[in-house]
Amino acid sequence: MNEKNYRVGIIGCGGIAHAHAGGYVGCTPCGYTLQIVAAADVNRENLNRFSEQYGIEKRYEDYTEMLDAEGLDIVSICTWPPLHCEMVVRAAESGAMGILCEKPMCLNLAQADEMIEACDRSHTKLAIGHQRRFTAQYVKAKELVQSGAIGELISVHGCNGGDLLTDGTHNVDLLRFYADDSPILWVMGQVEHSNRERYGHVVEDAAFGYFQFESGVRGMLEVGRISRPGYMKGYITGTEGRIEVYGDGAPKLRFRGKGESAWQELECHGENPFKLEILALIACIENDTEHILSGRQGRKALEVLMAIFESSRRRGIVHLPLQIREHPLMETMQSV
Repeated sequence: MNEKNYRVGIIGCGGIAHAHAGGYVGCTPCGYTLQIVAAADVNRENLNRFSEQYGIEKRYEDYTEMLDAEGLDIVSICTWPPLHCEMVVRAAESGAMGILCEKPMCLNLAQADEMIEACDRSHTKLAIGHQRRFTAQYVKAKELVQSGAIGELISVHGCNGGDLLTDGTHNVDLLRFYADDSPILWVMGQVEHSNRERYGHVVEDAAFGYFQFESGVRGMLEVGRISRPGYMKGYITGTEGRIEVYGDGAPKLRFRGKGESAWQELECHGENPFKLEILALIACIENDTEHILSGRQGRKALEVLMAIFESSRRRGIVHLPLQIREHPLMETMQSV
């Protein structure tokens, strides 16, 4: 069987780009050769340091020049969120077969739709970097829920430091994952903000969200200074028990099922989730299927985040699908 070669380009050579590069390198023994042939970054020092570490010959300060010149099959977009929409659209138009775009997908639903439409036109497979769906402890938690270990699912609850777009996006995606991606009917939320910016866009200081899945499961999210800074944990409650899932720094979970008085703690180890999301992207390219982290899935997570902001602005429940196209917090700040 002939090994297939994919030409890869990476846009943005900061910290998360190393995780993407490690994922591509890790795919090599899997029947594919994923060669990172080019990288782009506006910072020449970062670009050179990154390229030398991974043996990348072609280096560009202008990502559009890279897309025009290199005939890339797969593009990783590892830049700040305000740039995601433009770069995804441009990469799709360049003929890329697959795009792995970092989370959050973008800054509003209008941008998300533009990204999805561009990829649909070019038949490009778009995946958003919610790679925790491939991380061992979260996968194990989902397996326990599906096996009935805690009975029927009642609620899912996530908490983390940071802000909604940077960190809460992972939590919303995981809560949807645990709940079998059941559609969300309504969202109620509250946000506190102080005109702070992070990664080139406005962020809140604290946020709380509560929502209803069509299946009847309830979801809850707490972010920022009402949670412990740097802390990430998930709580999954069923009719017969409970699961507590620890964050990335502690690959484990504990659960207590029907009739059990003591917690069972499990160490969870698996393959590199960046490698796994990339292999899934290749499978989607070759089989013309949709990625579990597709642009449409990324949009659904973003819609919940935007609904939390909008609920805080309205001071009331917001029903989905969300009608607003822009970022409610940004609009609020611009009107002040």
